[in-house]
Amino acid sequence: MGAARNYDVIDPATGKLDRRIFSEQAVYDDEMEKIFGRAWQMIGHESLVAEPDDFFHTYIGEDPVILTRDGRGRLHALLNMCRHRGNRVVRCDDGNAKRFMCTYHGWTYRNDGSLEHVPGESEAYYDALDKPALGLIEARVETYAGIVFATWAEDAPSLEAYLGDARWYLDTAFNRRDCGMQALGPMKWLEPVNWKTLVDNCSDNYHVPTSHLSSARVQTRFLGRPPLSHEDQFASPNRHAFVNGHSITFRDADDNTPRYVHGMSAETLRLFQQYHAATMPEVERRLGALRARRVQLANHSIFPNGILGLRLALPRGPTKTEFWHFVLLERDAPEEVKRAIRIGSQANNGAAGLFEQDDVDNWRQVTAAGASRVGRRHPQELSMGLGHAGPHPDYPGLLSERYISENNQRLFYRRWQDFMNADSWADIPLDPVTARFDGTATLRG
Repeated sequence: MGAARNYDVIDPATGKLDRRIFSEQAVYDDEMEKIFGRAWQMIGHESLVAEPDDFFHTYIGEDPVILTRDGRGRLHALLNMCRHRGNRVVRCDDGNAKRFMCTYHGWTYRNDGSLEHVPGESEAYYDALDKPALGLIEARVETYAGIVFATWAEDAPSLEAYLGDARWYLDTAFNRRDCGMQALGPMKWLEPVNWKTLVDNCSDNYHVPTSHLSSARVQTRFLGRPPLSHEDQFASPNRHAFVNGHSITFRDADDNTPRYVHGMSAETLRLFQQYHAATMPEVERRLGALRARRVQLANHSIFPNGILGLRLALPRGPTKTEFWHFVLLERDAPEEVKRAIRIGSQANNGAAGLFEQDDVDNWRQVTAAGASRVGRRHPQELSMGLGHAGPHPDYPGLLSERYISENNQRLFYRRWQDFMNADSWADIPLDPVTARFDGTATLRG
């Protein structure tokens, strides 16, 4: 990393990664502009603003944003900044309001962002204020299966192109049912970790038998899950795929196993199996037989900071991240299934999750190593599976040969590098959509 800020942090031939990117303020400042100022990012879910005039306070990177549904049902992502002096116009997490008033001078905006009222417009401004040009700053908004994405970049590609063939896999978790999904949450907390450590971890299954040994044993004992070992991981037929910065882990098995990770136990398995069987004809109609019956999405990340479903790793500095943990449920699933998924999700992930606590301890130390005066001189070692990845005839994206691989991590940091070195979106490569999307499901749901 030279004075010209030309980032060359990952060696594709060796997998060596410059660990300074986890701690340096100058790097973080560039990320805020070049990644979080350009990329499509998850900011919420349509169910959080289900009714006209609902709003939900969220973030694009560090920038506070109001996700609104105006009186005509249209979605908006508005920078929470009065155009006069910059005061926030919304101070709460969510609600229902047609207008937002700045408590500094009383400038008032409609929930579509337009400036409606300025006290003393005639007396103070001599009727010379250009109100139409002074609405709240608005980001571009698009949705995928009810998940709301936003970007500040006018030259960004469509969300459909941005997700690309990753949607082929994502559909198997988020786009299965006609009823759509509902979001619960978020649970929020802060950790002294760099935001990239969470994303990197989404394709890391090598750590599971070591870091999560005690948690896995608890689940084996009380939930009836099979024991976990390194041998199981090395022999697993599960796969990793990479598309446009998005990291996917998936399972392909036609064994009629319910497509749920959290909530299933020896006690609830029959309930999940019944629900799986009852909904399979609908899922097959929407996704086609291959994706409905064989492909199961596991750990994954959506570039830059969406992890494991609708979970956000919101950057708060080079060594601080705010976690937002949502639970997504199919709207008309039986209440017993919803309850099991909700409890299971929080038991695994979230502030008190068994697995989350293991992971956060690792991420803290990885972040600290990037700030170590001696440690930062020595790169991370990401050579696992080097040279053992490529296209596959049955699955879209670039696939690693084995389940235990760091191919997705290397590609993630190369994608990070693409954004950091680009002058505009014209300089950022994008893989074309080539997957065959059987079934009736669309980008919108």
